[in-house]
Amino acid sequence: MTSQPKIRILHLEDLPSDAELTSWILKKGKIVSEILLVSNRLDYEKAIVAFRPDLILSDHTLPDIDSLEALKIAQDAVIPIPFILLTSTASEEYAVNIMRLGAYDYLLKDRMQRLPIAVSNAMEKKKADEEKQKFLELTILNEKRFRAIIEN
Repeated sequence: MTSQPKIRILHLEDLPSDAELTSWILKKGKIVSEILLVSNRLDYEKAIVAFRPDLILSDHTLPDIDSLEALKIAQDAVIPIPFILLTSTASEEYAVNIMRLGAYDYLLKDRMQRLPIAVSNAMEKKKADEEKQKFLELTILNEKRFRAIIEN
């Protein structure tokens, strides 16, 4: 029996009660995780580098950063990090837009029971994306070798 790998989750949230609920739902959903909670832009930026999360959960509106800015910071990281928006304030139109811009998923805070599935799906998609990237790099390398052989 193989144990589930621990997922390093960076949670951008300024309400302790929402952070506790999120943690409880993940545990209830049997998501093995290490969660780092941050509540402002500076700590978020530092945590992306120092904590090296596997996944980001982000509230929509915080005093000095919003989910769109948080997504852009995550996308600028050296290694792409799956991003899930957790919101009670964003419109459905905004949520759809942020997904078009690269977020993996969004959940309304009053319907968080889907969070464990969203996290699992995001991790599976991340793994598939990494495998696709490795395959692409290998294909390019093989093509270069083939061309070198043909040219010689």
